Amino acid sequence: MWTRQPVLAVALCLAIVAMMPPGTALGQARRGGTQSPAQPPSQPFGQPTRDTPAQEASRGEATLSGRVLSADTGAVVKRAVVSLQGEDIRGRRRAQTDETGRYVFADLAAGRYTVTVSKAGFVTLAFGQKHPRQPALPIQIDANAQLRGVDIALPRGSVLTGTVSDEDGEPLARALVLASRYVYRQGERQIEPAGTDQTDDRGQFRVFDLEPGDYFVSVTLIQRPGGGGVGFGGRGGAGGPFGRAGRGGGAGPFPNPAAGSDPEPTGFAPTYYPGVTEIRQAMPLTLGLSQVMSGVDFAAQLVPMARVGGLVIAPDGSPAGGTQIMLTPTDDTRRIPGNGLGGRVAEDGSFEVSNVPPGRYRVEALAGRRGGDREQVFANHEVTVAGQDVTDVTLMLRRGARLSGTVEFTSSQTPPPSFERLAITTSPLVSSGLRMQGESGVRVEPDGSFVLGDIGPGPRLIGVTGAPDGWQLYAVQLEGRDVIDTPVELRGEESIEHVVLVLTDQITELTGTVRDEGGDALTDFTVIAFPTDERLWRPRSRHILASRPDQNAQYRLRGLPPGDYLLSVVEVVEEGEWFEPRFLEELRRRATRMTLRGGEAQSLNLALEAER
Repeated sequence: MWTRQPVLAVALCLAIVAMMPPGTALGQARRGGTQSPAQPPSQPFGQPTRDTPAQEASRGEATLSGRVLSADTGAVVKRAVVSLQGEDIRGRRRAQTDETGRYVFADLAAGRYTVTVSKAGFVTLAFGQKHPRQPALPIQIDANAQLRGVDIALPRGSVLTGTVSDEDGEPLARALVLASRYVYRQGERQIEPAGTDQTDDRGQFRVFDLEPGDYFVSVTLIQRPGGGGVGFGGRGGAGGPFGRAGRGGGAGPFPNPAAGSDPEPTGFAPTYYPGVTEIRQAMPLTLGLSQVMSGVDFAAQLVPMARVGGLVIAPDGSPAGGTQIMLTPTDDTRRIPGNGLGGRVAEDGSFEVSNVPPGRYRVEALAGRRGGDREQVFANHEVTVAGQDVTDVTLMLRRGARLSGTVEFTSSQTPPPSFERLAITTSPLVSSGLRMQGESGVRVEPDGSFVLGDIGPGPRLIGVTGAPDGWQLYAVQLEGRDVIDTPVELRGEESIEHVVLVLTDQITELTGTVRDEGGDALTDFTVIAFPTDERLWRPRSRHILASRPDQNAQYRLRGLPPGDYLLSVVEVVEEGEWFEPRFLEELRRRATRMTLRGGEAQSLNLALEAER
């Protein structure tokens, strides 16, 4: 795991910089070094794919260029994809390195930009990163500046190799092997696949292009069209070449039409190294930078399989034939491919999902196509499977919730903008295997009104996307209270009206530098601002922001709501880790307290003290 201490970088992080060729911009920026403007090559080395209209509007005369090199050898990396993102452009611009590893972006407006490079066989890395999941270092470009030497050295990806066998030690061929890791998505820590491979006839696998970090390796048996590949059923009938067939064809992703009627079917469950069926019992494997780890050998586990079935009833009481059914684990593994099961409801409203391993699942039903004329209806229910059939599940389909209201602008100076591109969204706090139409949001009408339907159940945060430049959401008013930071519990067929979303142009901004004990300006750090109120320490909190400095050692935090905050300096932190309450509790011990008022711009310089 990466260190969480707000002190000097760990050796692994320093190793990335140490491997970079001398003179690269990344190495120069470690002590706050500023890139000196220089004349870039007259011809662009990499051509951007295309610009969006928003990018066209922000064009200028500045230029940014550099080279991409291999961190281990210093050799140039040809045909690497270089991406450029900026605060004032929508989307991103892309270029490709030429035969000398060079790239260039021209016609840039003044602003702050990030540069990211990717190529197969290497770890994707942004300028200024000491490890791949650290925030990127922004680059400040002044009007008409010509900035070159923005060089990035790519380390090669790490590798995991091993073999998978069955309970008799025989190799399992064509089994899906996943290397998964915990990451932060929208402030929430979740596990997701980072690399995959399929075993060969010897049961061997090789998962490559991995970043340094901790991984859980798992195997899932797959069924190929036409019956080939590995079966995933119970004992008694015919499965794949290495499968154990079970009763019933089932509605899951591993059907067995030729299955028998054995009362106690078993089958291979998704299995984690070193040979367990629950991720909480799995052994994480720690990969270093550009490391090849072999000997990851384990056996897929046989477990009792069961059926989950019942009835699905439409809102009018009729059988809900054709409805989509999904079974997803309620633990962290719900996002790992192969851990979800699904199928369709029969015309009489019955459903059956076969070959379900032990565990706790959320059974979800969804009818009505997105974008079609039929309204969407849903139902959900949780079941525990422990090797015994669960056949009495009844799902009553309900219509989604409905949200309506208006959008307003509050300004002390700026004339209110139009409602063009504004969209109202609801973000669920609990993810679901089925996505309803209302999840994607709805456009605001020219008069500022909106109606959002087909919203799934559960606690949700109401928000807005597409806000005009210089504006942000200030309040979400519902029944006389502000729920901008409070999840609203939505239920099926519920209608919530008169919601008012207020946008403001009074945006706060906090800037400054960080210096060490000797007074030198630093760039190898992240400034994290978080509220003194612990109730706001949660995923996607708008009261928590992080910023890395630009090459001039200047950090900037823009858009924090007015309030009391704590500021802490961290040298190594993973993107999104600052939403973790335990992490914030660690930072609070050395944090600096300050207060922000609406529309206020403050400058605050901080000091980084070494660990004693």
